[in-house]
Amino acid sequence: MTDELTGVLDRRRWDHDASQALLQARHKPWPLSLILVDLDRFKDINDLYGHPAGDAVLRAAATALRHHSGERGIVGRYGGHTGDEFLILLPDTNLEAALAVARSIQVHISSLSVPAMTSCESAVTITGWTVSMGVAACTDLIPGDLSELLLECDVALRDAKRSGGNQICIAGSQAAASHRERDPRVEEVHQLADGEVCIPLTRYLKATPYAPRSLVLSSESAHRLHADLTAVLDQLAHTEQ
Repeated sequence: MTDELTGVLDRRRWDHDASQALLQARHKPWPLSLILVDLDRFKDINDLYGHPAGDAVLRAAATALRHHSGERGIVGRYGGHTGDEFLILLPDTNLEAALAVARSIQVHISSLSVPAMTSCESAVTITGWTVSMGVAACTDLIPGDLSELLLECDVALRDAKRSGGNQICIAGSQAAASHRERDPRVEEVHQLADGEVCIPLTRYLKATPYAPRSLVLSSESAHRLHADLTAVLDQLAHTEQ
């Protein structure tokens, strides 16, 4: 009943549990929200580092989703045992609370450092990857079945992907205007949870499908880089004078 790779529910079990939660929401009544999560440019990870590295990223993402969804959150893989999309159904959760969960996921994912083997002799630490999310909520009107809620949420997810990724979009019928939130830390130099420093290379280099998106340095290496750049800039300033 669970996905062997990620540990979240497989699609069949998720459909069953989510349908039961929808019935309970209709009878209580209480609000219910759905978040669809898509890993941005996941194919690039497989192509650049290999499928074992992609599997490591999927496991790390699934762990983050379960952590932020709470005990009652129902987390599953959207495409069954394949793909990089996940579903999160949040019982007794309104739109505002669901957005708070989505924001927490967005920040957590952007700060992850995932070690993975690229061959028998080499390894890599994958960082700086992002997620797109579509969010839909049921409040006054509970849909007749789960497929209606899934469709609304999928439209919002597609909107987030078309807008460049790393965004959260609300289903259009639930917002006066399209709601998008981008995690600003992903595009700024920031410190990761383990103390390392993440430098987004897209701030300085032209983005290409296979180019690394960020540079992760230890605190010591970051200070050394700062010192080296300061020395070079001081030399340039002295030359210009």
